[in-house]
Amino acid sequence: MFALGIRYLNGCVVASEPDNRDRVEWPPHPGRVFMALAAAHFLTGEDADERKSLLWLESLEQKGRPVIPSIFAGGKARRRIVTQFVPVNDASGSRKNPPTALLQSAPVARSRQERTFASAWLDRDTAFLVWPDVAPDQASRESLARLCAKVTRIGHSSSLVQMWVADPKEVREPNWIPNEEGAEIRLRVALTGTLEYLECQYNRKRVEEFAALKVAEADDSDPKARKEAQKRLREEFNKTAPPQRRPKLSVDHGYARPESSEDIGSVAAGTVFSPHLIVRRLERSEGPYRQLDLTRVLAVCRRWRDALLSRSNDLPPEIRSMLAGHDIDGAPLQGPHLAFVPFAFVGSEHADGKLLGMGIALPADIDPQNRRSVMAAVGQVKELQLGRLGVWRTETITESRPARNLRTDTWTAPPSGAAHWSTTTPIAFDSHPKSKDRDAYQAEIASMIGRSCERIGLPAPREVIVTPVSAHLGAPAAHEFPRLERKDGSQRRHAHAILVFDEKVRGPILLGAGRYRGYGLCRPLYEPVAGGSV
Repeated sequence: MFALGIRYLNGCVVASEPDNRDRVEWPPHPGRVFMALAAAHFLTGEDADERKSLLWLESLEQKGRPVIPSIFAGGKARRRIVTQFVPVNDASGSRKNPPTALLQSAPVARSRQERTFASAWLDRDTAFLVWPDVAPDQASRESLARLCAKVTRIGHSSSLVQMWVADPKEVREPNWIPNEEGAEIRLRVALTGTLEYLECQYNRKRVEEFAALKVAEADDSDPKARKEAQKRLREEFNKTAPPQRRPKLSVDHGYARPESSEDIGSVAAGTVFSPHLIVRRLERSEGPYRQLDLTRVLAVCRRWRDALLSRSNDLPPEIRSMLAGHDIDGAPLQGPHLAFVPFAFVGSEHADGKLLGMGIALPADIDPQNRRSVMAAVGQVKELQLGRLGVWRTETITESRPARNLRTDTWTAPPSGAAHWSTTTPIAFDSHPKSKDRDAYQAEIASMIGRSCERIGLPAPREVIVTPVSAHLGAPAAHEFPRLERKDGSQRRHAHAILVFDEKVRGPILLGAGRYRGYGLCRPLYEPVAGGSV
């Protein structure tokens, strides 16, 4: 095993996501850690052995595939975003006035511009990057140890760290492992060629050559050297300072929380939807309401779907169809597509039905590359503007152990499955029941729900109990939810239900006409949780 330890000396991390300066990057992206190592290498003489060890680290492979590190990282608590005016590295006048650009490289002479820095307190100040099946030779280990000792920050200059090659005995069990199929988050990684790319962006040699020539050009004591410097500046640099560009790593990899030991074993039959949900927490940004009730799920799903479609113009047609639920001609898709899974505070003694976040369910047979494209589109939706309900942020959940109702297996059951389920949002009827007799009416609805189970790949339940209220404490009654409308303007009826299967099954279980819009969501029935835990 090989591992790198990172201790955040201030107890907090100051680093922004590459596409959003208001969001904290956590856990640390392996690519950012590699860039910190490379920066230490460039700034301290570019030792040949250090370079060799970095090339070894970026080119790790097994069976022709890159070896991606696992991660241990504790939770974080968001801090207030601070706006400051700081000296910036980019010199806007560098092309027209090279001397000004050189002067700008001095911190005291740089212009100050507004910058925001996202940061978070950490509940554990130490993180680890772990390569379980990698064993470097002694020379590489020693070179990397020396290089780690030179790293002073990861992220912003105030994000001070101590870094070292970790002893296996001190390494914590990773809580984020590489997993493309069940990816919950995507982190940037460093692959073969990263160091060369960083060298090109840093461009140290050309920058130093240009600076030396500018000094020679300004030296009146040696006219011959001055004339030669002017010639080289004109021919080689066109009198323009060579650029140093901010690097942007474009390669990322999916990560997911590891399955527990009790999850490893027999796997129950699932549905046409993947149990690996993409989960986002909802946080109030502005507006009159401190929280959203579960009955608002239709409005949230509608706005979220619209936001996803607005960011999918560059995606392949099949991905846009999966997001929209319609083919290129506008006809409804016959197979499964993207569905929303509302995560609410239910199932506990003091549960109040508050909408905590949303899971996004994709088809179980989705291609990994298509899943990656959908995750990219989901990641671009940073907030939802819900009209009179206010503005709500959508945030990635990075805690190693999220709140109970924000954990995927709470809603889908563990891989071994569950036999008893109940709805948290009502099932919208596929058709209007025609029976007049109460018992026959209930039997007709139960039969309709059984067919809905078969439609998503499950066996018909042994028993269906139709009820106006959910068996999960805190879930609103069926009559509190707005009804879905048909194309002709009429409204669909809906009801809660309890389902009992002969064998354990695994979710997500989404039933009825509103299954893609948050209705008909079933959750396993367990003993209610005492207290007020969400």
